[in-house]
Amino acid sequence: MSEPDTPLHPQADEQIDLSNVRELGDDDIDDLDLNPELEVSEDLDRYGEERDDEDGEGGFKRSYVEDEDERGMYDEMDDFRPRINVGSPFSSATVLAKSRPPLDKPTNTQRRLSLSQQSKFISYCDERLLEIQRKYVQSRGLNTQNGYSGLEPLLKDLKSLVDFIWYSIDGMPNTDYLLNNPSTTERDQITIKCNSTYFGQSAYLIRIADDLLDYVDKFELKSLPVEKQNSTLSKLFKLLFILDKIFATLLEGVIPGNARMSGTDAVRFTAIAERTRAMMPRYLEQQEIHGYHYEVSKVYEEALESCGN
Repeated sequence: MSEPDTPLHPQADEQIDLSNVRELGDDDIDDLDLNPELEVSEDLDRYGEERDDEDGEGGFKRSYVEDEDERGMYDEMDDFRPRINVGSPFSSATVLAKSRPPLDKPTNTQRRLSLSQQSKFISYCDERLLEIQRKYVQSRGLNTQNGYSGLEPLLKDLKSLVDFIWYSIDGMPNTDYLLNNPSTTERDQITIKCNSTYFGQSAYLIRIADDLLDYVDKFELKSLPVEKQNSTLSKLFKLLFILDKIFATLLEGVIPGNARMSGTDAVRFTAIAERTRAMMPRYLEQQEIHGYHYEVSKVYEEALESCGN
């Protein structure tokens, strides 16, 4: 088999006259197309050419033409803005005082529960958690009449129990006030002389945070009216923000007596918080609910930052 002739090449020190270079003909260009049977890709149709006269040469530049289908793939700017008023009460029936409780003036009147009171406290919390779990199971199909009709009443029961537990620690009658408290470090120097009221209540708060993660994933919201969806999500995120404030306070030791969560409880909470942050965007996507990016980014943000410290 004979080899084709090697074309002549200029020498290394030889200059080429570009004006005499022969241009390729149409036949030569057609020969360069190795797959003439292939159709032009639809993606190429998105690119157009427009004249670029800025350089004075009248050249062309390529521009990307965005179609309507592709615009729907991106989030709107409004989806990243806060959609929940954290200053409003958790329940519409709750009327908060215009002034917050004296967070900046704690006193020594907050007493630690006695051993008998602690025993009653533990029994009550166990009973309430069991009751909530029982109603949740019934709502899954065993006895829907006695179970939860939706996620919102379950959130109210959990919020009521969180209020009770936090009152035993901080003496605050309603945890809604925590959402108006900008920072946990403001009271660090003030509470140091207060009597300690902590005897391990964080174990119940951790259980509530863990149970909440399992409960939420089983309730469907996409079939609800938009107003009902917003009301339920408002309560869900507010409860998560309240728990965030509580755990950050316990991790920093900004409670009467400056007691802190144990290292074991902190590790348990960290795992739950990270799972919750990963679950919430996936849950909203499954329910075909758009937005709430800001609220999702704030889930357990302050508490996890306290864990890192």
